Amino acid sequence: MNKTVAVRVIIGIFSLVYPFFVYFGISLFPPGFFGLLLLLLLALRFGVLVKEERRVLLPVLIGFLGYSIVTTIMNSVSMLLYYPVLVNFSLFIVFAGSLRQTEPLLLRIVRAKGATISAYTPGYLYKLTAVWAGFFVINGLVSAWTTTMSMAAWTLYNGMISYCIVGLLIGGELLFRHFYIKRMNVKSS
Repeated sequence: MNKTVAVRVIIGIFSLVYPFFVYFGISLFPPGFFGLLLLLLLALRFGVLVKEERRVLLPVLIGFLGYSIVTTIMNSVSMLLYYPVLVNFSLFIVFAGSLRQTEPLLLRIVRAKGATISAYTPGYLYKLTAVWAGFFVINGLVSAWTTTMSMAAWTLYNGMISYCIVGLLIGGELLFRHFYIKRMNVKSS
C-alpha cells in the first residue's frame, strides 16, 4: 500500500469512528487534544494531495484547518461536535461545485476508472451528483441539529444512523441503476 492510499485509509477510518472516539475519549483527553489530532491528520492529508486535488480541495482543507485551530484553542467539547457538520458541508461544496464544471465529480471518477461511458451516462451521473449534494446538505443540517442534543444522541446519529442512511442511498441507487440501464437498453434496441 503506497503512502497516499495509507493516509486516505487512516483519515477515512478516523472520520468513520470520530463520533465514538469523541464519545468515549472525552473523559480521557481534553477537547483540545482532538483539535490537535485533526491538525495532524490535515497535515498528513495535505502532504499526499496530488496536483489536481490541491486546486479542488485546498479551500476545504483550509476550512478544516481553521476549525481544528479554533477547536484546539477553545478547548471546548461543543466545538468537537461540529466536525460531522463540517464534513457534510465540505462534501456538499465539492459535489455541488462540480455540477458547474464541464463534468460532474461522479462522471470524472467513472472516466478515471476507465469505465465504458454510454450516451445516457453523463446525464445520469450529473443527476446522481446532484442527489449526493442534496443528501450532504440535509445530513449536515441534521448533524448540526444533533449538536443541541445529548452526547449519546449525537454519537448515535453521526456514528451510526447517518452511515446507515448512506448505505440505503447507495443500495437504492444500485437498484435504481439496474432498472434504469435495463430500460435504456430496451429503448436503444
